[in-house]
Amino acid sequence: MTALRAEDVSVVLDGRPAVDRVDLEVPPGCLLALVGPNGAGKTTLLRAIAGGLAHTGRIAVAGRDLRRLSPPQRARLLAYLPQRRDVAWGLTAREVVALGRLPHLGFGGREGAADRAAVAAAMAAADVADLAARRVDRLSGGERARVLLARALAQSAPLLLADEPTAALDPFHQLQVMEVLRAEAEAGRAVVAVLHDLALAARFAHRVALIADGRLAAVGTPDAVLTADRLAAVYRVTALAGTHEGAPWLLPWSRV
Repeated sequence: MTALRAEDVSVVLDGRPAVDRVDLEVPPGCLLALVGPNGAGKTTLLRAIAGGLAHTGRIAVAGRDLRRLSPPQRARLLAYLPQRRDVAWGLTAREVVALGRLPHLGFGGREGAADRAAVAAAMAAADVADLAARRVDRLSGGERARVLLARALAQSAPLLLADEPTAALDPFHQLQVMEVLRAEAEAGRAVVAVLHDLALAARFAHRVALIADGRLAAVGTPDAVLTADRLAAVYRVTALAGTHEGAPWLLPWSRV
């Protein structure tokens, strides 16, 4: 079963089409990088898939129409890491990550052994186990971003949506987060990540969807989508490309 299917999806914001008739399919086991210039519609599309924006067309998660899902049902099927990392609550990192288990808690909302194990595994994967007892509103932006990623991982949903998950992270943690997302996909989840870093998209994504002016310009493997001609046409840049240790790399080099 396809984890995510978007058919003829459009979103209108402020009277103009921010997303225009997009068709997209993501199977389990796939990390899809959603890329495109600033203002192309990437975040808008992701928010529509997450159920946060009105849209036309059809979005199905695990074969179920998004509009027919209650909030608890939706939360069990998809986890969403938004672009904004604001946390106003005076909760500890562990308490924030445990919020990801709320869709799975039974009557009374008490954590069971499976919930505690999911929280611990998510915190280890996001490298925030050592922050467990610290208040989230006192963490750095990068630390807070990783705690919120851990919350999304702890949700254990078959579809994970991540909007700029490497923003505000140092190079070590950028690579770590991408390794986690790739591993989550290869463990059977479908992962859709909005990325501005084309090098990370080229290296880690199974597939890339390129959005330009609200429309899907191309979708396919990274080497098929991130071609010199497309980068020049859509991003107005040239790029250097190659492979290292069997993995592709891409470096935007100059403006066209």
